[in-house]
Amino acid sequence: MINKKLELKRLLLFLLFAFGIAWIPAMILNRTLGYEKWFNGPYAILCLPLLYGPALANILTRIITKEGWENSLFHFNFKGHIRYYILAILFPFLQGLLSSIATTLIYGHWDFHEMFERQSLSDYFGSILLMFAMAPLFAWNTFGEEFGWRAYMNQKMEPLLGTTGTVIVGGIIWGVWHAPLTIEGHNFGTDYWGFPWLGIVGMSIFCMVMGVFLMWLTKKSGSIFPAAIMHACNNAGIPQLNNFFISGVGDLEKYDHTIPKDLICMIPYIILAAIFTVIMTRDRKKQKAAAISEQSEINGAEVSA
Repeated sequence: MINKKLELKRLLLFLLFAFGIAWIPAMILNRTLGYEKWFNGPYAILCLPLLYGPALANILTRIITKEGWENSLFHFNFKGHIRYYILAILFPFLQGLLSSIATTLIYGHWDFHEMFERQSLSDYFGSILLMFAMAPLFAWNTFGEEFGWRAYMNQKMEPLLGTTGTVIVGGIIWGVWHAPLTIEGHNFGTDYWGFPWLGIVGMSIFCMVMGVFLMWLTKKSGSIFPAAIMHACNNAGIPQLNNFFISGVGDLEKYDHTIPKDLICMIPYIILAAIFTVIMTRDRKKQKAAAISEQSEINGAEVSA
């Protein structure tokens, strides 16, 4: 039986560490060195507290609350789960494909001459193969977040808020956690209406959607590593490979990527995320029903004895 009060305390302590470890140094560095120097420039090593803040929060919370390491998900669990590692690479590619096709359908028009003039099919598929080969190697860069959000936050939050609540609230928390970077233009730049608040909202919505697939991969594989690989693939630019399918919008370098416009173009991926949320909710209900049935059988056997 889950002690919800204890789990809530652990969740809140984890969030305190996750935000404190990342936000305090980030805000200090933004003020002293400037974002361009410490995150992208010569002092990039200083971004490690931000990248590994959630993982450190997981470790500290487990130690302080004497929780132990049960369900840490810190294993590859390859046997019977290789397909989830493959899907970890395919999901970001699918997101980029759906969003690019939507961009052309909504804001442009099909112009195959323009598409092939920009990039040949051989170059396009060559880029895909290279990115698929390299992106998983970058998972060390995203493991710090996934070992916190998916391996700890989601596990504590789902019994308290349910699957849909975890997707929504967890996505908002993850998006807001990026705020020290978002306000410096890391995700959307600084030249847009509603800066920086609209950027924080946009990041939270994106984190909700992406978080669905990361959560699903983690639950199905029983490992944190597929989620880390998917996160790395996204950060490495796999979705952008499918800019090949954008046409009729003019010069892509000058194309106006506003936050509302990008969210509209993500609608097909958002719908897919909603479907996966329903699937996870259904699976969780089945697991709970099976657990109740198993417990009833055990109790019945004890009474008979």
